[in-house]
Amino acid sequence: MDRTFTNFLAALRGVDVRVSVAETLDALETAELVGWQDRAMLKDALSMALAKTQDEKQAFEDCFDQFFRADSFRGGQDREEDAEQDGDTEKGASPEVPDSPLLQMVKDQDDAALAVAMQEAAREVGVENIKYFTQRGLYTQRILQAMGVEAVDSAISAMEREGSEGGGGGGAGKLREQRTRLFEQVRNFVEQQLSLLGRATSTELREDRLRRTRLGNLDRRDQEQMKQLVQRICKRLIAIHSRRRKIKNRGQLDIRRTMRRNYGSDGVLFNIEWKKRKLDRPRVIAICDVSGSVAAVARFLLQFIYALHELLHDVRTFAFSGNLIETSQIFERKPVEEAVADVMNKVGYMSTDYGESLQIFRDGWLNMVDKKTTVVILGDGRSNYTDPKAEILKEIHGRAKRVLWLNPEVPPLWGTGDSEMRRYRPYCDLVRECSTLDHLERVIEDLLHIARQGV
Repeated sequence: MDRTFTNFLAALRGVDVRVSVAETLDALETAELVGWQDRAMLKDALSMALAKTQDEKQAFEDCFDQFFRADSFRGGQDREEDAEQDGDTEKGASPEVPDSPLLQMVKDQDDAALAVAMQEAAREVGVENIKYFTQRGLYTQRILQAMGVEAVDSAISAMEREGSEGGGGGGAGKLREQRTRLFEQVRNFVEQQLSLLGRATSTELREDRLRRTRLGNLDRRDQEQMKQLVQRICKRLIAIHSRRRKIKNRGQLDIRRTMRRNYGSDGVLFNIEWKKRKLDRPRVIAICDVSGSVAAVARFLLQFIYALHELLHDVRTFAFSGNLIETSQIFERKPVEEAVADVMNKVGYMSTDYGESLQIFRDGWLNMVDKKTTVVILGDGRSNYTDPKAEILKEIHGRAKRVLWLNPEVPPLWGTGDSEMRRYRPYCDLVRECSTLDHLERVIEDLLHIARQGV
């Protein structure tokens, strides 16, 4: 039963019901308390223990009903009629075949016994390990072999030989039909297990594909899943980086704090205090090119930045193509999707001019940049052969804590054609390709890590 319960939890995770280790233990205790006899009570109790939201409750109910189905061998032909026909054929033919429990169950069409035998064979071959669509045939054959289908095949062959010698063969044909029905039921069972247990793997493969796909090449139908994926990544980053905002320097004794804490013990150092350094939330200024395919990367970068507002301090965002505007208030008032559309209407779809945009930033907002500020610039550096004004980026670099440049193009293209990356690169602390969700996640990790290290 523990193995079945573990498989059920794996199926739940496959339908996006998040189950932690603590919740697994609670669910096991709940199942032991209510017992396994009352299906409805077990379902309600486990739902209370495992499903946290309305969406998860609906997913739990559907998964529970599908996982604990008991109709694996329903829907066959009329058993009484078949049994009578089988009796007639068996009277006329009695080939010598070895006794087999499966053969008898197939002849009797004992669906309950067949269902139990299939479940036992499935556990024996480890059907819970099925992950991919291409494994259906493999596990179907393994389950049939574990049930002893060779005896059924031998009986069919013996009946066919007997029929060819005696001029009959109706019994062999009927048994072959029952064998085909057995195969179909086992195949349906394997497909059901794949739907339940292989869904998590399919989701992982799909998410891995989305992570590695260039953001400018995503289909519209992938946008909703990408948004959910970004939200999960942000939750994980918040959980990691929102821990205590102080780090103890082990090995560096804080004499004053140690003495003060041990006054009550007459100066005996029972309690040791180590030196600590406070970790400030990074102040971020993001300047994003929203022209062409760069806009797709800018959208997700801005979604990351505003989803991590708990970890980032005083976030200011700017967007440009031919002109530059501040977009901080737009993204604070509207959802990311609406804000991006608003920004694109204002400054998108224009001929890109990096020099003019940097000039506008210096004239209006350069005084915001100080040694606590990390400046993140997202763009391909292609300025349509206009003056790049790299000296302005040099000035920004001199005032900022760090300057990070994220380029959605592959490095071999940097500096080719109208790209000014070779002129901008000397004034950046880090220049990195950033065209996929994986790239964006690593950049955000680096940004937060820099703050945690206090460098």
